[in-house]
Amino acid sequence: MRILFSGTPAYGHLLPLLPLERAAREAGHTTAFLTHASLGDVVAPATVHAAGATLEDTLGEFQRRTGKNAATDMSPATAGEFFGGTRVDLGADDALAVARDFAPDLVIAETADFLGPLVASQLGVPWATHGVGIALETPLAEAMWATAAARAAERGITLAGPSATVDPWPDCLQRDDWKPSADRVTIRPQAHESEAATDWQAPSFPGREDLPRVLVTLGTFVDDTDALTRIVASLGKHDVNVMVTLPPSSEAATLPVAGDGVRVTGFVPMGQLLQGVDAVVSSGGAGTVLSALGAGVPMVIWPMGLDKPLNAERTAALGAAEVIGSADEAGEALARVLRQPSFKEAAEMASRNIAAMTPVPEVLSLLTELPG
Repeated sequence: MRILFSGTPAYGHLLPLLPLERAAREAGHTTAFLTHASLGDVVAPATVHAAGATLEDTLGEFQRRTGKNAATDMSPATAGEFFGGTRVDLGADDALAVARDFAPDLVIAETADFLGPLVASQLGVPWATHGVGIALETPLAEAMWATAAARAAERGITLAGPSATVDPWPDCLQRDDWKPSADRVTIRPQAHESEAATDWQAPSFPGREDLPRVLVTLGTFVDDTDALTRIVASLGKHDVNVMVTLPPSSEAATLPVAGDGVRVTGFVPMGQLLQGVDAVVSSGGAGTVLSALGAGVPMVIWPMGLDKPLNAERTAALGAAEVIGSADEAGEALARVLRQPSFKEAAEMASRNIAAMTPVPEVLSLLTELPG
């Protein structure tokens, strides 16, 4: 079978698709990604069929058209026009052309991507949507779909609905009023692991091995050296070892912090970073939250825009995280998380719930049997 994976050109939108793509490739299917060529290294060794603009250029074009910043505004109108409108406008022609050449039998598109559904509808093949975060609220999902459907209609295409909804978020993290769709298929999320050989090793802390190890990350989207520095300074008031990871876009090789208990590293797959970690301090990105909880690691979350406040709220409601409002609060919050066993217990409960979700190979089997 030929399977086309489609996603917004951003780490947080593509990384959740990689376990399913890898399973498909290992099962003998022919796979490819429909996204911008600049994300080729992220999805390698899968092939990229390039379509559309970079995320930065799409954000710029959207702001030129509307005067709004889609990187900070998650209102239905903005999200609808950004994902369902501007991105489709900039990528539809490329996507339709390369998809005709690839001739997929199945398309799997992340929640905010509408180029995948567009080409699936044009080619008459089934497609599934794959979540990257907590299920979208109805007004947001409807606005995105309505705008994308209108853009498709302008090209003479009727946007067909998905045949399945693949959801990596466990029930315990969904909103209180959430109800699963009839076509929902859970998929066990996996912390990102690179297929490429790497010589990276977790940093050592000589003479401090008995102290808790804390991972500090703002994810792959937020690049804020000052925020990271202030977080580390706050944590430095406590007896912990701190490992700080910089985002892929960072031009800095280190931070203006020093001490025997601080180590700084560039982008490293989360599966490696979490090994031996006792707590995570983050901005609440979806991938970080799911990876930490999957490993049973409690968190301190300083939510920084978009879906992160909701991620933080739901993780705190579970009892697995302390939510803060500024970098300076990180140290005291971390001390509470490490001191009170309930945080670790809640994270481990979430880990068990995640482990009970449908394994990736089983999800692949379900999707490849969808009627054409």
